[in-house]
Amino acid sequence: MRINKIFLRCLALILLGLLVYGQTFRFGFVFDDNLFIVANPFIKNFSNFHMMWHTFPLTRLVGMYSFALNYYFNQLDARGYHIFNFIVHLIATGLVWALADLLFKITARTVIPAQAGIHKDLPFIIALLFLVHPCQTQAVTYITQRFESMAAVFYFGTIYFYLRARLSTVKTHQMALFGLAGLATILGVLTKEVIMTVPVMVLACEWILLNTVIPAKAGIHNKHYLTILAAGFLLCLLFSKMLHLQLVDFSKTIPSESHDGDVFTTAHYVLTQMRVFLTFLRLLVLPIHQNVDYDYPASTGFLHPPLTLAGLGVILGFIFLIIKLRRSFPLIAFGLAWMLITFSVNLVPRFNVIFEHKLYLISFGFILAFVSALSVLVWKKPGHIDFLGIQKVNVSRFFLYCLVFVLAFMSFQRNKVWANELALWENNIKESPGKARVNASLGRVYGSLGRLDASIYYLSRAIAISPNNITYENRGIIYGQQGRTAQALEDLNKSIAMDPNYFSTYVKRAWVYQTQHNYKEALDDLGRAIALEPQFEDAYMERGMLWMQAGRAQEALKDFQQVLSIDPLNPEAARDIKLCRLANGRHQ
Repeated sequence: MRINKIFLRCLALILLGLLVYGQTFRFGFVFDDNLFIVANPFIKNFSNFHMMWHTFPLTRLVGMYSFALNYYFNQLDARGYHIFNFIVHLIATGLVWALADLLFKITARTVIPAQAGIHKDLPFIIALLFLVHPCQTQAVTYITQRFESMAAVFYFGTIYFYLRARLSTVKTHQMALFGLAGLATILGVLTKEVIMTVPVMVLACEWILLNTVIPAKAGIHNKHYLTILAAGFLLCLLFSKMLHLQLVDFSKTIPSESHDGDVFTTAHYVLTQMRVFLTFLRLLVLPIHQNVDYDYPASTGFLHPPLTLAGLGVILGFIFLIIKLRRSFPLIAFGLAWMLITFSVNLVPRFNVIFEHKLYLISFGFILAFVSALSVLVWKKPGHIDFLGIQKVNVSRFFLYCLVFVLAFMSFQRNKVWANELALWENNIKESPGKARVNASLGRVYGSLGRLDASIYYLSRAIAISPNNITYENRGIIYGQQGRTAQALEDLNKSIAMDPNYFSTYVKRAWVYQTQHNYKEALDDLGRAIALEPQFEDAYMERGMLWMQAGRAQEALKDFQQVLSIDPLNPEAARDIKLCRLANGRHQ
């Protein structure tokens, strides 16, 4: 009977997940998918895999290899990538269910018998809420952010196997489970940096759950704590080595990509994260006005703006509640600790202060604390009957299931934003109208759809807010499509002056030279692009076509063959190689 119930609940998770995310299988690539997938030469040929170790952060390798696997089977058909992301989300949801069930079993002796009816359902309800919460959509529907969801899978796996190992009484089982926890940690290290908080989470498990709820079983000694701390120190050293990080320099400044014109010091960045924590909390409670690319000004003091101090107050309040509740209500305390610990990795300065996909892992702690608190609040004496003769426990269960379906509907609606780049950026311009990157992205999309005047308008707005080489490059291409070659070359020259090592702009300028029949300059620019990035297949394709037009089929053949060495599945290169051989008289 229990197996049948578990099977039916698994089926329910899959079906509900398909209802929410099934529409995304027909969506295309958006935003950074172009960088990591569409224009990434290293995932297109197994012989190039080793180059990813030198091109991308080592903490992204597992995700990058998953893109290569998708490309091998799906090429640039986005459906396979979306299905992969959905499967990862289902696995994460399953681990949330298993971990929540284990946590409730650990704290079973603190559960009042009258609560047992609802407690049997709570781990499954937590999994449902995790599955359908709208804050998960960016980590699931946005293909590139499988980094976040895959890292979460390894994070959940690490904590689950660690707790199972600590509770096991069989030595061989302990060793196997600790081994699985270690393997999950290693895979997490090669997926995303958030895994670096695992040692702190293990300490929270020991302090809140094992030592408080089952002290006789825990048997933890100072030596055990020192072992965990040493493992955490080694993990931090590993990340420092992999990411080439230095010790925190509080005088160092970095430009903000979350608000144009801002420059962060480390102190200002950490202060800004106090407000980010409030924003995350608001999104978890009320997931409306979601945003792909926030326009988020920096905090320059505790009262500039005042919400900075409020955010710090909330964080300190969470710490107080964790200490106060850990003995009486350990699951609430652990949920709050989970939120703070998984959020803490955001205190390391970076260019963007906020992205919603970072809520994917944090949300488990919030859902665990919320559901656990609700189960405590609805408890009354055994057999107590509430309004209209309905037990309060059943009312609570009904409320939670209704909440699941409300959130599922909101996620279904939110996913429509990710249908294509036009829908994405037209939605985002409403939330961040004054941000250069949003205007530039919308202008680029309009240009790709042939809406050239609208494209020029938004690209010009972006340049007025914060000019950069890529926006000049994109506007130069639009000018070229309008036949305004002088303005096109002016923008492309500005782009190259701002970043002479950005290879893509040379290919765009070569295209403009071709429209002017200035083939020598076009060939020179394509040669520069190839010298800067030998794996840039577009440059070889463009130069091959130029050689063909010049009647130099042998040179063209070499360039098209180079494209195939980068991407063996490129159909255009295969076709052009046949044309070159025909031109050379090699009909067979």
